[in-house]
Amino acid sequence: MYDVSIVIVSYNTKNLTRKCLLSVQKFAGNVSHEVIVVDNASSDGSAEMIESEFNWVKLIRLSNNLGFAAGNNRAIEVAKGRYILLLNSDAFLDKGILENTIAYMDKNPRIGVLGCKLINPDGTLQPSARSLPSPLNKILHISGLSSRFPKSRFFGRVDYSWWDHSAPKIVGWVVGAYFLIREETISQIGCLDERYFLYFEEIDFCLSAKRAGWDVVFYPLAEVVHIGGQSSLLTNQIISEKGRQRVSIRLKSEFRYYRKMYGVLSVIISAFIESAWNITVMIKNLISKNKESQNKITQSRIHLRLIFKTLINDKFGKGQN
Repeated sequence: MYDVSIVIVSYNTKNLTRKCLLSVQKFAGNVSHEVIVVDNASSDGSAEMIESEFNWVKLIRLSNNLGFAAGNNRAIEVAKGRYILLLNSDAFLDKGILENTIAYMDKNPRIGVLGCKLINPDGTLQPSARSLPSPLNKILHISGLSSRFPKSRFFGRVDYSWWDHSAPKIVGWVVGAYFLIREETISQIGCLDERYFLYFEEIDFCLSAKRAGWDVVFYPLAEVVHIGGQSSLLTNQIISEKGRQRVSIRLKSEFRYYRKMYGVLSVIISAFIESAWNITVMIKNLISKNKESQNKITQSRIHLRLIFKTLINDKFGKGQN
């Protein structure tokens, strides 16, 4: 058995995946490990690159893009490590990270999931320790109050922005860019829920682990550079087809999460909050005729249609599968 199985899901991120694997090759240290890359039917030559440049990697090639959760699960099912590390293809290891995080989990057997401090390429902190989703947190986030008053324990509760991120802390959930899981935790609660194509799979897993008695811990004494940025509930790109698709996927995952964890009423509350905010934005910008205001109205109108379409088509989070 290895100390850790490092799992990377790749989808059309050839150059990033190469850089990620090089960081693993350089900084894995003395930790016994295996690396499993799941290629989600990439069309950019990612799988071929891995086969030719990293023959020590166990490559699983999928014929279709199954999404983040299912892709990781294909690797978890064959992994042989005491720990499973889900590592994003745009996250890069540094010296001592594996040793430090595994040693900390070895010393603290109640930790089921551990996330480390994520750093943007420019060296700034990328929020990765978060409280669990709730109606209040949703209001604070989409209204911008959490960003406007980051040092307030109340308004900054979403990302713990009031806290200096200097010491390990039990949190609601940790971002899946560096997501270290104890094998016993997976044995108890199962793999990631494949009903999530993208988004909310790590939140679901963290809440399931907590309900089973495990701790979810943010460990800031290890840092990983992560290129991925923050996702927004109301993106300026929603007018584009790609933007609409991403918002639809996020809405579907969010509604499925609430339905599974808290029941259908929580889905309705979540949809109401997001709809009310978009209606507020539309009303606020009706008076002005400038281009920016008209764009905001268009964005909110599209967003409202996506909310109601997702609710109906996905049966209020019940899902089709």
